[in-house]
Amino acid sequence: MGNRVLLNQDNIIVIEVVGDQTPASVELMGRQTDLLLTELKTLGKPGLILDDLMQIGAVGADARKVVVELGEWLDYDKLAMLGKGGIMKLGANLMLRATGRSYKLRYFDDRQKAINWLQA
Repeated sequence: MGNRVLLNQDNIIVIEVVGDQTPASVELMGRQTDLLLTELKTLGKPGLILDDLMQIGAVGADARKVVVELGEWLDYDKLAMLGKGGIMKLGANLMLRATGRSYKLRYFDDRQKAINWLQA
């Protein structure tokens, strides 16, 4: 099973990141996310994203660069990153700051807290 991008029943885009990531895999998730964001915006709904990193593997420098680029241009209202904390949280926070949109982004290690923040 690989990465998945889906729209859940609460109109939250859920990105399930599974295993090692490459620039191509990150770009594909970005394109899928962009299509769903466009659909939500067309319906007058906010662009809310839950980026589930609980099953993520290795992410090389080139793939991390693509993550930052997507964070800069995707038209989301809020993005919650869900991970296991520790060094992942530090790395995610550095990438979030690099987007220049950190006010729309937050890192969580609890799924329900992430969803609550998105819906607030």
